Amino acid sequence: MKTSTLSAVRCIAALFFVVPLAAVAAQELGRIFALVPSNASNGVLAATREGLYLAQPDGRLTLHVKRDGGFVALAADPSDANILYGSGPAGGLLHSDDGGRRWQRQSQNGPESFTLLTVSPTDGKHLYGVADALYASKDSGRTWTRSGDAPDKLMNISASSSGLYAGTEEGLRFSTDDGASWRPASMLRIPVTMFSAEADGTLYSFQFGQGLLKAHEPELAWTPLANAFGGQAILVMARNGNQLFAATHIGKLFVSADDGRSWQAINRPRGPESAAEKRGEKLFAASCQACHGSAGIGEAPQFRKSMQGLAPALDDSAHAWHNGDQQLQNTILMGSLVPNSRMVAFEEHLSPDDAADLVAYMKSLWNERALRCQGAKHMSPGCMTH
Repeated sequence: MKTSTLSAVRCIAALFFVVPLAAVAAQELGRIFALVPSNASNGVLAATREGLYLAQPDGRLTLHVKRDGGFVALAADPSDANILYGSGPAGGLLHSDDGGRRWQRQSQNGPESFTLLTVSPTDGKHLYGVADALYASKDSGRTWTRSGDAPDKLMNISASSSGLYAGTEEGLRFSTDDGASWRPASMLRIPVTMFSAEADGTLYSFQFGQGLLKAHEPELAWTPLANAFGGQAILVMARNGNQLFAATHIGKLFVSADDGRSWQAINRPRGPESAAEKRGEKLFAASCQACHGSAGIGEAPQFRKSMQGLAPALDDSAHAWHNGDQQLQNTILMGSLVPNSRMVAFEEHLSPDDAADLVAYMKSLWNERALRCQGAKHMSPGCMTH
């Protein structure tokens, strides 16, 4: 494999440059490597460098299990959510039969660490893992054989009933021989940052400039669902019941109850409460939302359109909180000096008090760290995390 999985994943920060990896959401989980359904709730387990977090649709985030080095790969048996497979920085393949509470080493050979794992939807004993190459196991991960090279610039893999899909920075690939050979599954050579296959043949993908798409095997006729994540890219997704959960490349979690057509942030700040914040919310909807997105999530890139001048996120996911209140108000009233910016002056339409209310609303969308580290303080050691 010419480009390692982790290196390829890190490259997405350059592709989706409007939201840097350094700007991590509240609650700050950092990079989320995988999501699997929780067997004991209607939420999902999120694999992080600290361990597994339980994320629930109502916004509750709790540490499910702590582990040194955390989990860099995680997969669930599609027929039994109690059975999980995971991998950390070392220790080979790990196995849990109680929904992730207790873990033990499962592998007797093979790599010491996998960066991606997936389980066949038709045979829970058939696993695939990515390390220095693609490996396959037909005995629940006890023994492994090298089955082929993973595609270049790999970002994710997902097993379906008909084969193995790989999302790469150069498009979608498909294999029917356990990864010994790969062929294009789409004519579009655009980044596929997330791919998820379900047991009934339903497929989901997140493609750069197009957003979240849905298809069914074998036709692969992709239907657009949503492109409302601003400059963020979905990296992982999981289903629990009728709800879909997704995590973006900066660690923000979202949930959808309508099959991916609309999404709500899970780990979101408090939102507008004061009179000024609520006035600002109305002003934002009227004057700012068309470019900066719902709740300030930012403007999504569009396929075959320039990424220059995209309206940035104004929540805590980008650089808005690197500016002081007066700087933000001045930009609203007098426009932006940044080259290629479409931000025009609003001083003929909004008063200084309106600008202050807009900034108050924006700050209601920020997490604790953004509020604490606003302005010049964002460069202080205590604020430059992740």
